[in-house]
Amino acid sequence: MRFFIFLLLGVLFLALQTTVLPALPSWMGAPDLLFLLIVFLAIHLKAWPGALLVVLFGIGSEVVSGYFLGIYTVAYLLVFFIVKGLAGHFDLTALNHQPPLVVLSYLFANAFVYLASFMLADENAVPWAWGAILQRVLILTILVVPFSRLFLALIAWCDRRHRTYSLFSRKRGNYYKARA
Repeated sequence: MRFFIFLLLGVLFLALQTTVLPALPSWMGAPDLLFLLIVFLAIHLKAWPGALLVVLFGIGSEVVSGYFLGIYTVAYLLVFFIVKGLAGHFDLTALNHQPPLVVLSYLFANAFVYLASFMLADENAVPWAWGAILQRVLILTILVVPFSRLFLALIAWCDRRHRTYSLFSRKRGNYYKARA
């Protein structure tokens, strides 16, 4: 259930990032909501379902706005596994640890995409603009805590709904016992 909910949420974020958010004025900035979801998945989901979601999101990013096929997928997977490795050694579930983690991983992913595109074709390199990148970093820093809480509430809703309303779950207890 979680897999499909986060898949739909990622597709929604990808659609928003490619249609609605670029239409906003440049002074407002365009946050990378999909990146927030990827970092959250790295912290809170198991490795295989999370990695599969990240690959699907990377391929989706490549299709709608990629320069070279595979760069965003590799960058997202690198960020996913680095954050997953760090989550095994540090307590990254605390909300106060997530803004610096998102900032550093976002800068790492952008640097990887820039360097990979620069090595593949110098004339078609992804533009590196400090102003736009710092603006997105600031927006992501502000949005990471509310979106993390939203994602955690979504996980709690999925878990509660799955346990409570399962049609085929086995019911426990003696239903024929007289109640007083």
